[in-house]
Amino acid sequence: MVSFGLLLLLIWVHLFADFHVQDDFQATMKAKNNFILFVHSALWAGIISFVLICFGLFSYPKLFMLLVGHFIIDYLKCHKEDKTNALTTDLYKDQFLHLCQLLLCLL
Repeated sequence: MVSFGLLLLLIWVHLFADFHVQDDFQATMKAKNNFILFVHSALWAGIISFVLICFGLFSYPKLFMLLVGHFIIDYLKCHKEDKTNALTTDLYKDQFLHLCQLLLCLL
């Protein structure tokens, strides 16, 4: 069974990769350019995958799920016309879905 500590580590690494690694340029341009959104998603998936490798949990299907899932989740959030809830409800939904991705990696 995977430890609660590993889940906490993955959450911390997720926050680092999704917020700190993403600079202002990526945050602004990923809604306007799908390649930049892909780069953001690839960096995030790569960093999460590195942790999975360290714990012997990596697989290519997980990498695919992380990369494609992150791209789709962020694409839907970035291309939403109504930005009223961008920093509240939409952000919480986005982060919840990324948490679900992390949980899937632990199965």
